[in-house]
Amino acid sequence: MMTGALAFRLRSWLWRCGIACCLLVSPRLPGQERQTPNPEAGNELNSGVQAIQHGDYGEAAKHFAQANDLRQGKCSECYVWLARIKAAKGDLDEAINQTDKAVTVANTRRESSIAQLYRGIFLTQQGNLIAAEAAFTSALAADQECVECAFNLGFVLLKESKDDAGVTVLKAIAPKFAGTPRGHEIERFIQNPGLLRKDFAPQFSARTSSGQEINLDTLKGKVVLLDFWGTWCAPCRVSLPLLKDLAAKVDPARVSIVSIDEGDSKDKWEKFIRDNGMTWTQVYDRDFALHHAFRVDGYPRYYILSKDGVILNEFKGWNQGGEAAIANAIDQALAQ
Repeated sequence: MMTGALAFRLRSWLWRCGIACCLLVSPRLPGQERQTPNPEAGNELNSGVQAIQHGDYGEAAKHFAQANDLRQGKCSECYVWLARIKAAKGDLDEAINQTDKAVTVANTRRESSIAQLYRGIFLTQQGNLIAAEAAFTSALAADQECVECAFNLGFVLLKESKDDAGVTVLKAIAPKFAGTPRGHEIERFIQNPGLLRKDFAPQFSARTSSGQEINLDTLKGKVVLLDFWGTWCAPCRVSLPLLKDLAAKVDPARVSIVSIDEGDSKDKWEKFIRDNGMTWTQVYDRDFALHHAFRVDGYPRYYILSKDGVILNEFKGWNQGGEAAIANAIDQALAQ
């Protein structure tokens, strides 16, 4: 069984959305509309999903492979699940190879749509936007009701500077996301498509330990340091005194430090921040929503956002002189 940061990464990608890119969304999990002519293969698929729910991704892969064998290598759903596991491990080439197989053996338009959607997602992560656009177009053609396919197509079109086409696609699906963080994000890109070609932070909404809601709008106008950490993370604990010192030095009217706990029980998190005098903004990421949105794959992880929400810097781990580097980056952001 996998543990630590990789397990968090896999759990976030495979169970919440399965996507590395913060602006891409996934369809319903494969299998929710499953029609299984082979009960034994269906049992293996269900066992694979259950293994993922319990964090045992190696075991999950074995079940999906066995289910595929029972279907004589023609299980599109199995290949998609295996692709998601490969992508979460960082092996995008093999993930794309698995989705190619899923496309080839797809028996229904829905299966074809899902396989093409994930193929496009992984191609986007590789930076192959032309091929990704073709995959998302095929996914939408196979299932015209797939709003995830349409969103990802619009996303890639804007990334390719095809603004008119991208905006048209996003306007068509905007009502389906109305009132959600994703809907607000879509509206931002419709109003200013060029924003997507900057490294903007994803839309998010969270509640602090004091019950206050924070999001990109409430933080606008301040330079923001996001600190992803966990009490189980030894480097995070080592960095804490230096982070406390930094929090004491910055002007809270101009700089906001937000520490985001990952992987702890809420009781343990509350006790730790209380016992260690962590008086700056604290967020408990109960369902890994922020972890997923910011593609966190190691701890501690720091992001510095500009006053208008652009990700300016990313610092991985903690090392000697880390506080000075982060403080210097904050000063540069303030000067912009």
